[in-house]
Amino acid sequence: MTARRAASPRARRGSGAPDLRVRHVAQPPAAAHRAQRTSDTEVRACWRTVRAAFYACLLLTPLLGCQSPSRPIFPAVDPPLVWPPPPDTPRVRYIGALYGESSLDAKPRGWDAVRAVLAGPQPPVEFVRPAAVAIADERVYVADPGLGLVHLLDLQRRRHEVLTGAPTDPLRVPIDLLVVPPGLLLVADRGRAAVDVFELDGRWRETRRWPAVTGPVSLAYDAGGGVTWIADADAHVCWAVSESGIAERIGQRGSLPGEFNYPSAAAFDARVGLVVADAMNFRVQVFRDSAGPALVFGRKGDAAGDFARPRDVALDAAGHIYVLDNQFENIQVFTPDGQLLMAFGRGGDGPGEFSLPAGLTIDERGRIWVADSFNRRVQVFQYLPEEGP
Repeated sequence: MTARRAASPRARRGSGAPDLRVRHVAQPPAAAHRAQRTSDTEVRACWRTVRAAFYACLLLTPLLGCQSPSRPIFPAVDPPLVWPPPPDTPRVRYIGALYGESSLDAKPRGWDAVRAVLAGPQPPVEFVRPAAVAIADERVYVADPGLGLVHLLDLQRRRHEVLTGAPTDPLRVPIDLLVVPPGLLLVADRGRAAVDVFELDGRWRETRRWPAVTGPVSLAYDAGGGVTWIADADAHVCWAVSESGIAERIGQRGSLPGEFNYPSAAAFDARVGLVVADAMNFRVQVFRDSAGPALVFGRKGDAAGDFARPRDVALDAAGHIYVLDNQFENIQVFTPDGQLLMAFGRGGDGPGEFSLPAGLTIDERGRIWVADSFNRRVQVFQYLPEEGP
């Protein structure tokens, strides 16, 4: 018998039977390296995309304003703090206080928000030694000789800016502020014996000087006369100035009526006249013309109606005269003819308390703004007029 040899695999495949075995074909080394490198690149690109999306969400949140709402600038005071206290009819109500940029509780927006995310928030600019306040609608200007600048707080937009004056002749000791038509802010700088003029948005316009004015400490505006009054503590006089120069002078050093011993403040009302705090004569003088004072009231003492260091004066819509006393650390309110009506405030750091207060102003809405200097804040009160019958 003839022996048969087993058919080879090749022969069997040739017979039509399919070969279902899986065979691995080895790749060249260079191709395998390229494949691994492509895979790593895709993974890194994926992670970059994820990180980019994360940071985009992080940055776009403040850019789009998706933040918690700001708290009220002046939270409600409950129970109300008023003067005089019950059962008397209240005439002044406490509103709140400002300490600087932090009081606005502003949330950073736009690129400021981006910088805050990347580098951390900037510390707020706070008052150091507030000396005077001026108001234009919801813009609050605070003179701060402790920093040598003026703070601008926009209560509506919750924005804070600083006014420093001309780059070559910046503010040094800004001590009083005044808003005058047609929408300008005047800054009395005692350290430079100058008055700087700013737009209400904070842009510096010019610096004004008069050779005779050596110690400007307070400003008042007489719209009817078209002049600005400057209390000059160094010269012991009050100057009326206009764009053309000095128009009028009142006073000289002394203690007689019409004379001054370090006048510290001036305020003007067409119905009352020019009201001057005659600090070291411990009195207030009221002028209706240059012939002499129409009214003089106050004396050194510690009784009601007396003064220890009258620092500033202001007038409300009813013509009442408010006198801020730096040493008594209170405010006394007088009738237009010098009769004491009431007083509010005392030494301390609580609401309605003062520590060496330096500035006082009353806006068109009857809000009383006090530069509470050594408490590093501005306190705000509301005048409550008598109700009609």
